[in-house]
Amino acid sequence: MKLISKIPLFIILFTMSCSKEQTAIAPDNYVESGSAIVVNEGGFQKNNGSISYISRNNTVYNNVFEQSNNGQIVGDILQSFTRSGNYGIICANNSQKVIVLDARTFKQVANITNGTDYPRFALGVAANKVYITNGSSVGSVLVLNLNTFTIDKVIAVGDGPEEMLAVNGKVYVANSGGFGNNNTVSIIDIATDRVINTITVGDYPTEIEKDADGFLWVLCKGAIIYPAPNYAPVRQSAAKVVRINPLNNSIDKSIDLVPANADLSAADNLDISGDGSRVYVCVDDKVYEFPITASALPVIPIINRFFYGLDVHPYTNEIWGVDPGDYNEAGKVIRYNSSAQPVDSFRVGIIPSGVYFNF
Repeated sequence: MKLISKIPLFIILFTMSCSKEQTAIAPDNYVESGSAIVVNEGGFQKNNGSISYISRNNTVYNNVFEQSNNGQIVGDILQSFTRSGNYGIICANNSQKVIVLDARTFKQVANITNGTDYPRFALGVAANKVYITNGSSVGSVLVLNLNTFTIDKVIAVGDGPEEMLAVNGKVYVANSGGFGNNNTVSIIDIATDRVINTITVGDYPTEIEKDADGFLWVLCKGAIIYPAPNYAPVRQSAAKVVRINPLNNSIDKSIDLVPANADLSAADNLDISGDGSRVYVCVDDKVYEFPITASALPVIPIINRFFYGLDVHPYTNEIWGVDPGDYNEAGKVIRYNSSAQPVDSFRVGIIPSGVYFNF
């Protein structure tokens, strides 16, 4: 589940060619190079999260987990999917579980519920070791053993840990605060599974990416409160992206996205081009692109549209934006070429939130 401070009053629609959708089970090969896996959150407490698969020839297969597991429901609020070797890892936060599956066939091999009270994101860090961020308030990183499918260790980090990134034998963890607020990035040594440093960034850091020069970019959404009696948003701090130099863990750049007095504005969805040279981020109902050498957000966006999630293809630099529609019916993925021109769209599951690319 994403925590969003602004939901658009309307969605601007335009017509594009749509791919065909299959209802039959796809061939047992969900790791085809050039294909994509879409995470569909599903509605809160509706237990209708799902996974969609988009093949290299742009055929869409929905509900692939259910079809590969005799109709078994995948869970309530699917947060993320990632691969670690031959395994796929699904985090379902409201179902309080982590599913391990055969990445090729999507057949479940383990269902982990011990200690997974609010799993968010997974990251393979060694041949048979996966880190999983966990916790809506007090945060931890769970160490999953893929030989035994058990949680071997629990590493205490900041509150509300979100995305992670591995660099030079270390893992950087963005600590958002969850339903509160945090402003730190924890650094874990993979060899010892211990936190060795903590960096203060901006308020509510959630996403982290690496650029071509090896620097780390962190999206900090800024602190927002919703005071009674009307619970209208009141922004407490600016949203920004900060850049970390992993050689000395210092912040060498900060770019403001939303000023601290812009109560109704929000920033989300950080990504970087496949060659690591360009940064993408969403601010309100716009997508911005800028080089890693930039010192300010561009004035003109490349796309004028709200997206619940945004991912850039690592090889083609195509921009894949996910549109949740009315948050009740099937959503869609809208694909743009590297010049931000619309190409086509794919009808997927309920509340799509992100895309994982097989390569």
